Amino acid sequence: MQRNSLIGDTIRSLGFLSRLPLPQRWFEDGDDSLPRNARAFPLAGAVLGLLAGAVLFVAYKMNLSPLACALLAIGTLAAMTGALHEDGLGDTADGFFGASSVDRRLDIMKDSRIGTFAALTLIVFVGLKAALLMAIIDRAGAGYAALALIGGEAASRAAMLAFWHALPSARPGGLSDSVGQPQWETVVCGVGIGLLFLVFTLIPAGGFLSLINALVLATVLLVGFARLCIAKIGGQTGDTLGAAQQIGAVAVLAGLVMAL
Repeated sequence: MQRNSLIGDTIRSLGFLSRLPLPQRWFEDGDDSLPRNARAFPLAGAVLGLLAGAVLFVAYKMNLSPLACALLAIGTLAAMTGALHEDGLGDTADGFFGASSVDRRLDIMKDSRIGTFAALTLIVFVGLKAALLMAIIDRAGAGYAALALIGGEAASRAAMLAFWHALPSARPGGLSDSVGQPQWETVVCGVGIGLLFLVFTLIPAGGFLSLINALVLATVLLVGFARLCIAKIGGQTGDTLGAAQQIGAVAVLAGLVMAL
């Protein structure tokens, strides 16, 4: 099988976005350029969402409470990714609201220590995800909650890809700057994949309204966040890409809940 196929790109994307054990042969040859492989970010997200959704569904069948099911799914996602995106969200919150100059904000975002703004933001986001998943379980069932996780994890990584392409790098020599930005064709492919997952995972539970809600909410929130990034640090970093993914994931879940 071609190492540069979409399957190969998906496995290499999983290698970057997660800590899942993966066959080493997929990393031995082929194009390992992250900006090119990034077209498969939504597919990698769908795999992660599928695994987390399976945990949620099995937990529900074991008669665990909706809250326990939701928290287990959220914990599974964090464990599989090494809390990569949550770390970015926390660092972004600390940097943006813990300093008054661009240089100081960027320095804080590189600091591995967690501050007050990071802690509060992570509590809010984990709480929001849990509450939204609980609402979906209560109103539509655990199966649709699992589907929503698949769609949300796929679409949020498509949003991250678009965010990466649209904003300039704010930190020369940082991760997102050193690997380069994805080309327009890569973004179109990735966003198209993310939209397909949204169509097939949201509409069965909430109809077209859920899809429209998710798209509008994600667009408004991410455009607002992009403007905040420009105002605070002049562009994007790897941390803000992680924050964008978290915002997109919450927007998808909220869009479905609003339609149920």
